[in-house]
Amino acid sequence: MSAAAPGARPVPAPDPAERPALPAVPEAEVDLGVRLGPLELEHPLVDASGTFDAVEYARRSRGDFFAAFPYAAYVPKTVTVEPRAGNPPPRVTETAAGMINAIGLANPGVEAWLGSLSELGALRQPMIVSVGGNAPEHYAAVVRAVEAWAAGRAGARPAVGGYELNVSCPNLSGGRLIGAEPAATAEVVAAVRAETGRPVFTKLTPNVTDVLPVAAAALGAGSTGLALVNTFKALVLEPKSLRPFLGNRTGGLCGPAIKPIALRMVAEVAAAFPAVPLVGMGGVVCGLDALEFIACGATAVAVGAANFRGVEAPRRILDELRRELAVRGFGGANEARGVALAGA
Repeated sequence: MSAAAPGARPVPAPDPAERPALPAVPEAEVDLGVRLGPLELEHPLVDASGTFDAVEYARRSRGDFFAAFPYAAYVPKTVTVEPRAGNPPPRVTETAAGMINAIGLANPGVEAWLGSLSELGALRQPMIVSVGGNAPEHYAAVVRAVEAWAAGRAGARPAVGGYELNVSCPNLSGGRLIGAEPAATAEVVAAVRAETGRPVFTKLTPNVTDVLPVAAAALGAGSTGLALVNTFKALVLEPKSLRPFLGNRTGGLCGPAIKPIALRMVAEVAAAFPAVPLVGMGGVVCGLDALEFIACGATAVAVGAANFRGVEAPRRILDELRRELAVRGFGGANEARGVALAGA
């Protein structure tokens, strides 16, 4: 385990009073494979959109970066119909047990983005396209363009495995938070569902009093599964002037600080919709963090802020997850899913 990984916790030694002195399951025999809706994933880890630039990492790599790609599915940065410049700087700052970003969904627009995908031609894992917008027709237009691009490219890479609908970005200047409104969320999902038969995962916001009505609306409109949570709307001040530090004033808080709240929300949604595939996220920096999300009902787990500490983070977290499962006697990730909900 890397000593530099913030929040990383060692695997606890087995308690003789509770379990055998030796792991009940050899690490090599732990099955990490999961099924996220129709997607068969080699293991539960995916990247949180906007935190892992596969193209940039591949450019810097001396070898075949994609041959040992660390995530079971790749979620690129959110793409919109038109290019977006994003928010004014400063856009990112560290805070206690986390970081706050106010990027503002900066991206080149879907047409230019599609033109750049040749650099992902060696990607063996499915790509889950993160889609953003300010209205249902914006989301639908992006998905329509991606579907047109994918048509006639059977077997070509990167393969579009599905879509993540980012209805929950908290740092858009003056933007509407669609994901805070069940009816608005349902409209977006329905518009996208009309454009594709691929799996759709709606990314929920934590910036609501109750996440369940929005989750139910998304599922009722045709969402295959759900991803949660996105970042928390937050404010940080510049110490000398006591003015907002970020150019957008507020931004999205992520990192270990939000994990307990994210776990609670994942558990609530999993308990209400036990058959729905969930992607849990929020402060995952070690294998035990990932296991806790799985125990709360997540099928897959997204790693976000930890990616900024180094490209080795996902592989380390995956190795730790395997070890955490083994010492507890789980033969696979699926066996651990939802164990925290027992008796709830």
